[in-house]
Amino acid sequence: MSNQNSTRQMLIETTAKLLQNQGYNATGLNQITQLSGAPKGSLYYHFPAGKEQLACEAVSYIKNATLEGLRAVLRLPLSSAEAVQRLLTLLADHFEQKDEELGVPMGIIAHETAKSNENIRQACCGAYNAWIAEFEQKFAADGYDPEEAAELAVMINGIVEGSIIMCLTQQSSKPLRTAAKLVPRLFPSI
Repeated sequence: MSNQNSTRQMLIETTAKLLQNQGYNATGLNQITQLSGAPKGSLYYHFPAGKEQLACEAVSYIKNATLEGLRAVLRLPLSSAEAVQRLLTLLADHFEQKDEELGVPMGIIAHETAKSNENIRQACCGAYNAWIAEFEQKFAADGYDPEEAAELAVMINGIVEGSIIMCLTQQSSKPLRTAAKLVPRLFPSI
């Protein structure tokens, strides 16, 4: 990777972490350049449209990083309910390890920008749709009819994101562990 590409990638990754943990409005360009170690001029070189463009790229990075982990779990030889339980349990384990990478995948960013920034809203929507599609594919492969698989996918994505928010707020992994325990009740027999 060239130095320019590594600087660009470092800016994106730093922004992604900040957005997940403190949101769009609390993330400043000075903070991004300071934490990434990149000169401020390189930020505008790589992202001429500024913070909004960088945030959209960071949302895309979050989407793809989350998809990678999600696919790894959903492709295990487990039932839909077992796979979702495994995902929630892994997230709870990360939380208990004080994993600084465990921010809310998209919730803070989406909440702050849904009514104020169309480009970031669309990027967040694309991320949610990609994650929901992964769940939907797993559920359909397990025999749920397409409509039910789609509805379950939306619900499970909401449970994952909401449980993480509750864990961060309560400083406890209990919401994720409770969700994992109750997930089998949400999957009707097929």
